[in-house]
Amino acid sequence: MLLHISHNDLDGVTCGVLTKKFLREVDNIFCNYNEIDQILAEVNTSEYERILITDMSPGKRAFERLLGEIEMIIIDHHESSVWLTEMTECVHNIKKSATLLTFEWLKDMGKDVEPYRELAECVNDFDMWHLKRKDSLQMNMLFMKLGVERYMERFSRRPYNGFNSDEQIIVELETERRDKYIHSASKSGFSMKDIQGLDFFVVFAEEYSSELGNHIIKDLEMDYVIIINMQRRKVSLRSRPAVDVRKLAEQNGGGGHKNAAGFSFDFDFGTMDFLHEIGVIHEG
Repeated sequence: MLLHISHNDLDGVTCGVLTKKFLREVDNIFCNYNEIDQILAEVNTSEYERILITDMSPGKRAFERLLGEIEMIIIDHHESSVWLTEMTECVHNIKKSATLLTFEWLKDMGKDVEPYRELAECVNDFDMWHLKRKDSLQMNMLFMKLGVERYMERFSRRPYNGFNSDEQIIVELETERRDKYIHSASKSGFSMKDIQGLDFFVVFAEEYSSELGNHIIKDLEMDYVIIINMQRRKVSLRSRPAVDVRKLAEQNGGGGHKNAAGFSFDFDFGTMDFLHEIGVIHEG
């Protein structure tokens, strides 16, 4: 039995689609960057032959605790995981998404993955933000609407050769909603200068981090954007090409790429102060 731990975004979950389809006996766990070490700490190694980690990487302490106990394979494309290439079996390439790397890894194993090339390349186009395909943004929309379990079921059952009629309706309706959402969200934030003199924009939003961040950077000429998702307690960071936000994410226990990164949080953004201000609790 293989334990597959992967990021809970489109790229990470599509890695799960591929392993479920072609490796069969797999337990899939999808999580945020800051959750992987705790998951590894609780793993019963006697239940699994190997652990596969895709689209993310463990901390050194969590990795070293399992080193020698169980075989670990890492498939990732973040620069922060390059150290693992010298420690264990590792497929690492910052120029390809984890989905495309997983696709190629399975192909090298002799698996008949070719019917899933279209899905892998579509996800790669979105996750690497090439956006040369019209359907890659739409694929992320479909993922967000279906959720992890339905997306896994849909694409592990049959490959992608274009959206069917029902999926196309979902995509069209969601495109209209997305455009309205981005326009509204971008009006609700505020801009500031950071300690390095860079212009950044702060906005509270729960969806479409990449599209919203890209819109704000271009239209408002910001260096980077901090997108706070209160519901998921997650911060997404997006930046123009010359600005590296990965370091900020890593400082706060997260990770990602130079221009697209994120981390989770456990502070309350002054919730208690707010409740006092509106008169529902006493001060202190």
